[in-house]
Amino acid sequence: MDINKHRWLYRMDPLTKIVLLLCVSVLAVHIQHALPQTILFACVWLAILWGSGQVIGRPLFKLLLVIGIPYFVLSLLTVRSGTVLWQAGALQITAGGMDYGAVMTLRIFILCMTSVALSLTTDYRELVSALVQKLRVPYRFAYGLALALTFLPLLREEAMLALAARRLRGERRGRGLEAIRQNREYLGSVFTGSIRRIQHIAGAMDAKGFGAYAERTFYRPFVLPASAIPTMITGLILTAIVCILL
Repeated sequence: MDINKHRWLYRMDPLTKIVLLLCVSVLAVHIQHALPQTILFACVWLAILWGSGQVIGRPLFKLLLVIGIPYFVLSLLTVRSGTVLWQAGALQITAGGMDYGAVMTLRIFILCMTSVALSLTTDYRELVSALVQKLRVPYRFAYGLALALTFLPLLREEAMLALAARRLRGERRGRGLEAIRQNREYLGSVFTGSIRRIQHIAGAMDAKGFGAYAERTFYRPFVLPASAIPTMITGLILTAIVCILL
C-alpha cells in the first residue's frame, strides 16, 4: 500500500479541493508583483509536498525549459517600464519587464501545479459523484471532466512504458536531427496508445448505454465531510483578505 495515500490531500473530498484550487487560481491571477507571487508559489508547492508526498519537480523543470524561460526572456525584451537595468541599442531590459516576466512565469507554474495535484490525488469516481450529486452538474459533462483528469497520469504511464521499451531495445538518445526523429516516433507511439485507450473506453460506454437517460443513479452516495464547509469558507475568506490587501 502506498503510504502517500494516507496524506491529507488524498483524504480531502473533491469539492473542497476544487474550491481551494479556485482560490489559489484567483490569487495567482490577482497578484501583480514578483515577491508575493513567489511566496504564493512556495506555499502551494510546500502544501502539495506535505499533503501528497508528490514533489512534482520534473514536470516543473520541463515546463520551465519549454514555457517558463522563453516567456520570461520575451517579457524582458518587450515590456519597458520602470528603471532601465541594461540597454544595447534597441534592446532594453527594465525592472518592470523583469517583474512582469517573473509574475507571469510563476503564475503559469502555479496553475499547472495545482491542476496536476488535483489530478494525482483525486479519485475520478468520487469527483463525478460529488459534481453530479452536490453541484447538480450534468453527468455527461462530469464524466468528460473526470476522463480528462484521469488521462493525465495515464499518458504519463504510456510515455514511461514507451521510453522503457526503446531503452530495452538498446536505442540510445540521439542528437540533432536524430533526436527530432526519435521524439517524433516516441510521441507517435504515445498518441497511438492514447487513441486505442479512447476507443476501448468509448466502446465500454456505448455497451453500458451511457447517456441514454437524463438521470443516473450511483452505487455509493456522496457524503460531504463535516470539515468541508469550514475549510471552504476559510479558504474563501483568506482569498478575499489577500486580494483586498494586495
